[in-house]
Amino acid sequence: MRIRSRITAFALSLALATTGVQARSDKIRTVRDAEIERTLERMSAPIFSAAGLSDGAVELFLIQDKALNAFVIGRNMAFHTGLLIALEDPEELLGVIAHEAGHIAGGHGVRTGAAVETASGAAILSTILGVAAIAAGAGQAGAAIFAGGQTIAQRGFLKYTRGQESSADQAAVTYLESARIDPGGMLETLERLKARELVTLSGRDPYVYSHPLSQERIMSLRNRVANSPARGKKADGETAYWHQRMRAKLKGFLLVPSRVLREIPDDGSEYALLARAVAYHRSPDPRAALATVDRLIALRPNDAYYMELKGQILFEGGFAREAVAPLRRAVALAPDEALILSALGKALLASNDPAVNIEARDVLRESTRRDRFDSTAWRLLAQAEGRLGNEQAASLAAAEHQVMTGREKVAARHAKKVQASAPEGSPAWIRASDILAEIERREELSR
Repeated sequence: MRIRSRITAFALSLALATTGVQARSDKIRTVRDAEIERTLERMSAPIFSAAGLSDGAVELFLIQDKALNAFVIGRNMAFHTGLLIALEDPEELLGVIAHEAGHIAGGHGVRTGAAVETASGAAILSTILGVAAIAAGAGQAGAAIFAGGQTIAQRGFLKYTRGQESSADQAAVTYLESARIDPGGMLETLERLKARELVTLSGRDPYVYSHPLSQERIMSLRNRVANSPARGKKADGETAYWHQRMRAKLKGFLLVPSRVLREIPDDGSEYALLARAVAYHRSPDPRAALATVDRLIALRPNDAYYMELKGQILFEGGFAREAVAPLRRAVALAPDEALILSALGKALLASNDPAVNIEARDVLRESTRRDRFDSTAWRLLAQAEGRLGNEQAASLAAAEHQVMTGREKVAARHAKKVQASAPEGSPAWIRASDILAEIERREELSR
């Protein structure tokens, strides 16, 4: 499975509007990171396979929020970063993935009252996944983040019945057993949430609101887990390794740097070095950050994500030209990673060297080809094409960027400019027409 797209704040607010639920687009923070996306891809693949969900059938995305939560909208599965950090064992996260897959396979979809009940799941999914209603990745700090920060579940957008929850639990155990993974991790997560709920209402997480817990449900799951043939079967070492790397990286980027440096001592472990390198970068302490990331590279000289991190530290520290070399190396090691290609293109453009404009254009074209829903890559490609004097290509890339970020009027101007200059029926003319049609569809939905 390839994690291909991320729902933008604009798209999610549009989807909520069509279901009669009010939400402000600046309240949703989405996150992009090549390494974390790849980790979730690795972890979810065997579970989705067991659930009969075909390759690419489920879109995964991340929301930057401290609360413990995960949810699905149609065939889109979201994880709060707070959940990913909190779940210490990979079996716990695998259990959450399996449970959410149970909702998807069970067709539970979205339920928020009469407005949603009268709308088809396909219509909701179409709204969310419409062209330019998906994915904007700014690539900052390993995570592109929109401003704001409320949870979706607390707004009542997602609410499953107890029957649906039990059904998803039972399906999840089946999927985990098929993948030879201990389902006990899922039970541990639910019991932890139940304990928080009992302590105080203020300790409730959105997961409790959207996935109602009951003692009967937990007892039923406990009995099933106790008799599971997969009981005690831990995730393989590779899965555990990438899971811990993901948690270390998220801690470094999302927790207060001083806290990370205080609570994660430099014991020489790879996870500690990763968290501390990022924390030093955010402090900011560029010397310590580079020294620490170099220790990581010494441990794994052919790790594309550590090379990417070094390039990011240099770039965001004001050394764009110096960032090019490690990012080129990262691309060589992971040529399929669209976000790394985009980061290289950004560094090349920022180096202000006319000699690399063609290279920047080429890597950004490849980035948008591999992930056409990364709005930042389109913006950078528009810059690269403009520097090379390719006005039509620059306008088309600008239209892609603007429509993804909700600036329809600007996008329409660029698209019409392309239509006026491109031969009718050419690929550029057709794509410009598609963008204009998407803008018109969006306007109709908002009326």
